[in-house]
Amino acid sequence: MPEHDLAQQYGVGRSSMREAVRALEVAGYLRSTHGVGVFVINDHPRSAGVFDQVLTGGYTMSDLFEARIAVESKTAELAARRLTDHHRELIQSILAAASDPDISHERFVELDGRFHRQVAEASGNPLLLHIWESLAAQFVEYSNKVITLPGRLERAHRDHCAIAEAIVARDGDKASTAAREHVSAVQRELQHESAPA
Repeated sequence: MPEHDLAQQYGVGRSSMREAVRALEVAGYLRSTHGVGVFVINDHPRSAGVFDQVLTGGYTMSDLFEARIAVESKTAELAARRLTDHHRELIQSILAAASDPDISHERFVELDGRFHRQVAEASGNPLLLHIWESLAAQFVEYSNKVITLPGRLERAHRDHCAIAEAIVARDGDKASTAAREHVSAVQRELQHESAPA
């Protein structure tokens, strides 16, 4: 059945139906063929791996990791080359606030998002900033899922400090590598957490 017919049948908007279909495709229940329709291919849930967990918009954690590596490594590289005093002060003030030993997980996630957004802004590329902002909802949702892993908050803060240090030193290659490694490290942690004992 075509998506527009499904939307009409269930009394929802087409964008809502499209999002629901995407989430069910990711979960392995449906297959959507453009111009043909949506088909049920499985009525039993598969055991979802960590990277298959669905986020807002029907994207998976794996989708988010790939997008983050692409965006954050480039924004960090450009921020190192184009850093202004204003952006340096903002980045350092975010890191100072995040270094509070009594910080709550909720507050850290907020500052985490602000840090990455500020690096994107410091890149001087408004389109990269826009792309970062388009990931923000998924980023916050994902961050809230992983922040409780043992030591995750401390490691994230350490990584942020390394990224900022490279940016302030105006070392674009090092900043890009640090940003890429920051995301890859969480991927490795999640793979380890989900590995059978």
